[in-house]
Parts: sequence; structure tokens; C-alpha cells
Amino acid sequence: MTYRLLPYIKIDGIRTVTDSGIKSLFNRTVEDGLDKIVLYDGTVQTPEAFLNMAKASGTYFYLGYSDKELIGYAWLNRFENRTARYHFCAFKEYWGQLAEIAEFAMTTLLNMKNNTGVYLFDLFTGYIPTWNQAAIKFTLKHGGHSAGEIPNAIYNAETQKSEPAEFIYYTRGEK
Repeated sequence: MTYRLLPYIKIDGIRTVTDSGIKSLFNRTVEDGLDKIVLYDGTVQTPEAFLNMAKASGTYFYLGYSDKELIGYAWLNRFENRTARYHFCAFKEYWGQLAEIAEFAMTTLLNMKNNTGVYLFDLFTGYIPTWNQAAIKFTLKHGGHSAGEIPNAIYNAETQKSEPAEFIYYTRGEK
């Protein structure tokens, strides 16, 4: 398998993916039942809101491919110093390749450099709700580290409550 990440950016004023293409990612996320997992806070509930999130000036959005098949997406936001919040979604039919996909995406994004050869990021962080033990175990098995459980760290739109989450981080070169 050959994996690649396509940044959702403008090149000479034209986006690398159409608006309808980005909106279709949201629809597929919902069809796979992943919206309640990936977009649990309720701030993105429509294709239009998903598009706005992907286009937001404080977001770096990427589409993931295996050969020519669209397999998922990732985005970075909440930038501070050389740290960013990392979000990832692989469509269910590709979960058999999830370890390879996640490792590729994380390695690629953490190893991005600017035009002078300096790494853009030293650390990615994220929260995984404690009710998602499968994701926590997967993340810890595949390069993520835990700084512990944080009470009320995430808001769950479905329960209308703040809930505890595992604080996960990735650094370049650590396994």
C-alpha cells in the first residue's frame, strides 16, 4: 500500500478539493457512524459546518489516501509554539489497515518542515473520551502516550455533559 496525505489548501486561488468533496467526507463519517466518535462535541453537525471547520484559518486539514482510494482525513488545530491538537478519522472499511494508516499520518505530519528545514511541530496532543477505551488502547499501542485522565476535559453533545478524557500526546521519534 502507498499512503499519502493531500493538504486541503489553495494553490493559485483554487482549493485542492471541491467544497462538495469536503462535504461528502462529513456524509461518509455519518454513514459510518463515526460522527458521534470523531465529532462528539457537537460543534460540527452538518456538511456546511464541516466544510467551514476544514476551511478555518486555524485548521490544517488533510485527506488520506491509500493508493487512489480515499480512506479518511485528519486535521490539526489549536496551534501554540510548536504544538498542535491532532484529530484523525479513518473510514470503517479501512480499519484493517488502521495501524499502518495512523502511523503513516502521524509520522508524516510530525516530520513536516518549513522551507529552511526546521520541523514545524514537536508535539501533537489530543483528548480521547474515556468511554472510547478501544481508541485509547489503540493509540497507546501505536505511538501515543498518556498524560492521564482529565476530568471534564471534553463536552459530549449527545449526553449534554462535560466528561473525562484521556490526554494523549505524540512526539517525533518516540514509539
